[in-house]
Amino acid sequence: MKSRITISIYLLVIIFFSSSAIAQVTTQPGFPRADQKVKIIYDATQGSSGLVGEDPVYIHIGAVTQGPTSTTWSIVPFEWGTANPDARMTKVEGESDVWEWELTPNELFEISGDQTVFRLGMVFRNATGNREGKTATNGDFFINLSQGFEVSFTNPQTSSILLEIGESQEIKIVASESSELSISVNDNIVASALSADELEYTFLATEEGTFNVLARATSGEDESTAELTINVVDQSPQAPIPSGAIKGINYISDTEVILVLEAPKKKNVFVIGDFNDWQISPAYQMFQTPDKEKFWLRLTNLEVGKEYIFQYLVDGSIRIGDPYAEKVSDPFHDQEIIDQNRYPGLLPYPQGKTEFQASYLQTAQQPYEWKYLDYNKPKPEELVVYELLVRDFDDRRTYKAVTERLDYLKDLGINAIELMPIKEFEGNLSWGYNPSFFFAADKFYGPKNDLKELIDEAHKRDMVVILDMVLNHAFGQNPMVRLYNDVDYGAPTEDNPWFNRVARHPFNVGYDFNHESEYTKAFVDTVNHYWLSEYKFDGYRFDLSKGFTQVNSGDNVSFWSQRDESRIAIWKNIYDNIKKDFPDAYVILEHFADNSEETELANYGLMFWGNMNGDFRAMAKGENRNFDWGYYKRRGWNQSNLVTYMESHDEERTMWESLTFGQTSPVNIRQLKNAVNRNQLLATFFFAIPGPKMLWQFEEFGYDLELNNDRLGIKPTRWNYLENEDRARLYNLYRAMIKLKNEYNLFNDPDDATLSFNNALKSIISKNGNLEMVLYGNFGNTTINNATITFPSNGTWYNYFTGDEITVSGGEITARLRPSQFLLYTNEKLPLPEGEILEEVITSIDHEIIDSGAFKIYPNPSDDKINIALPRGFNQFQYKILDVTGKVLLEGGSTAVADILELEIRDFKAGLYIFELNDNRQVLRKRFIKK
Repeated sequence: MKSRITISIYLLVIIFFSSSAIAQVTTQPGFPRADQKVKIIYDATQGSSGLVGEDPVYIHIGAVTQGPTSTTWSIVPFEWGTANPDARMTKVEGESDVWEWELTPNELFEISGDQTVFRLGMVFRNATGNREGKTATNGDFFINLSQGFEVSFTNPQTSSILLEIGESQEIKIVASESSELSISVNDNIVASALSADELEYTFLATEEGTFNVLARATSGEDESTAELTINVVDQSPQAPIPSGAIKGINYISDTEVILVLEAPKKKNVFVIGDFNDWQISPAYQMFQTPDKEKFWLRLTNLEVGKEYIFQYLVDGSIRIGDPYAEKVSDPFHDQEIIDQNRYPGLLPYPQGKTEFQASYLQTAQQPYEWKYLDYNKPKPEELVVYELLVRDFDDRRTYKAVTERLDYLKDLGINAIELMPIKEFEGNLSWGYNPSFFFAADKFYGPKNDLKELIDEAHKRDMVVILDMVLNHAFGQNPMVRLYNDVDYGAPTEDNPWFNRVARHPFNVGYDFNHESEYTKAFVDTVNHYWLSEYKFDGYRFDLSKGFTQVNSGDNVSFWSQRDESRIAIWKNIYDNIKKDFPDAYVILEHFADNSEETELANYGLMFWGNMNGDFRAMAKGENRNFDWGYYKRRGWNQSNLVTYMESHDEERTMWESLTFGQTSPVNIRQLKNAVNRNQLLATFFFAIPGPKMLWQFEEFGYDLELNNDRLGIKPTRWNYLENEDRARLYNLYRAMIKLKNEYNLFNDPDDATLSFNNALKSIISKNGNLEMVLYGNFGNTTINNATITFPSNGTWYNYFTGDEITVSGGEITARLRPSQFLLYTNEKLPLPEGEILEEVITSIDHEIIDSGAFKIYPNPSDDKINIALPRGFNQFQYKILDVTGKVLLEGGSTAVADILELEIRDFKAGLYIFELNDNRQVLRKRFIKK
């Protein structure tokens, strides 16, 4: 037999994404092979626990053939969501939620001679697949298959451990077949067996030092080895933190720093880095505070101005960067930044000396010299916010590129920029909602001083800068997650001071902060203070603010959205701590909770995102909606704190809706000219609703690339759209309405405003001081020949867009309004807006309006059936009944001439439904309630 020697790098026979998964899924034998029977044992009470109490349970399994670390399932024999008897697991006798299933991988997957099954990927489910069992982080389980003769450590489950003097460590090794086994410590055999597949040994830590443990298995000419390093150290020295030192990196002088790490209940911490060649040394063992909450160390004799990369080695196995570091060294993505020269002088990651993210320290840094500290800040109700993603706003994807386009934003009338998250996030190309280090500006966009220059230059132009702040969650690379979590990037453990093991609410991503923890409260306050002081940001938009709760709503969105007194208290506390030091900071929440909760917080001073995208997208297609929920007084608020928007990074584009799904008759909205007219109508009314406003980047010239074709992927900029005369008309309309908002108080918080949005002919009439405005628009798809335009006073009125004068007597005039046409009059002559705005020649074919006055549903509410009184002319039609999510529950059609349609709804659940009628000329909808 040909001799071979293998070095086993497997620390576990079964590798998962969390340690809970190790208990959740096990195998017999411990070293499974593709050509032998393998029994998979699944404990449904562990991990995500999605199948507790479920019976029967099915396995969904796949073969991984690309490589030993791949997570791609190449061969999947069973269809999802079917009660396939071959995938049904067997309940383990005497256990209520433990299941087993047996296979021979090569046979199940019908492996050919040139294929190798390296791993088995799996999740578990009920028959329909609407309940699943996954890892604690909702990931797939993976079982590594032995590829030959191997030996591995099964205890401990890391490549190196650290023990204090007096401690012991149970060591266990497993071979893939019966063989001669031995365990050596520093080349001395301490345990052996002649014919065995397991061997155990207890290591006693009696003296300081580094001990190399070697596992060896020999069978004939085959040999396999695995290695483990044990570092034995003395107990952590105890001492209080030097006066004035805070958590993180404290720069004491040009050659000296004090490092402080908060790590409650951890045993010991060593500082490793460039200054000690990444070696564990007694000189770099951190002091532990007497309360066992923090560790600290004073570093001296540092080179002035030199950058050092370092980490904390916690309890001998956890390598993390400083949670408060302002700059991060990343093993996976920094080389791309270096290759593209995105961050001049960036040091390469110290490959081969450590692993996981590290952090920088540098004494004697040159501070940024702020130039424009005296600038005008708009009142909350005056805000015109432009939300942008640095990555996609300019093809260069840098802070400097955004800075160079500030004049464009200023000319548009923007007075506030909202940057999507720029804190260090996982990967280089991201929306930024996957933060890992909360005090570091992401390096892919450039050095931190480039970001400061961007903010400084915005202030020069009297534009405030708002940061999209993500404090609902953190991702797996975050040091505070990794201090107390499963394996390397798994879920937080129950003893994590900052994070919940399982998120308390729906729609959570990453790991959920526990905002009732005193540790989290202190951290949040520090993060908020840092960016407002160090970078001069003017405020925050807080992402997923409804998640700042410990009330466990699971996956019940309705329950999560209900009034939550504890969440109200959390947000008042955060707000108070911000306002204490930064009284004019903007605090905006992405909340979407019960209006009574938002009302209390809004009246307290917090601002809120007002998502009007659903209504405006529907109207962009030609539908008619009442959108007065975008007015703060309609919600019963005392202050104009509602930041409404038609689009955001999260919402589909209105122009895309117009061009893709716009009605085609009698006006074809899918034609660009008509789509622009429609979006002009929307924007005019949007800005005229009093209160702060937000735009998503490129909305002003009709960006129309579908969001969800690649939701998180890079989107092209389309700056060339400004060269199109129709899109330029839309841009000019935006600029004109923003100018009207900026220079007059009609659109901020006027003395009086009346909104009438129920019908196709909509209007806003507002007054501030002596200035009055009347806005009417036709949201229908047919011409209104005799529209009554009502004015609050008689006299001369001026069309804002054309300068035309009219004389009003009797308080009204009659006008003919084409589809999407709007009229905006003021009682004072204002300067004409710049550029072409209105279409010069508009032609339309007026179709006879079908009388839909007879369209009724009764009884409403109803118990078991509804009657639909059909409008005249509906002889051939299709109908649907939809729930409020848009799901079609019933549909059909008719060519009957009957005036009444009767439908059975006995089996419908109680709730609100929508009846839709379509005769290919128009779509009519009415709501009804099933009791």
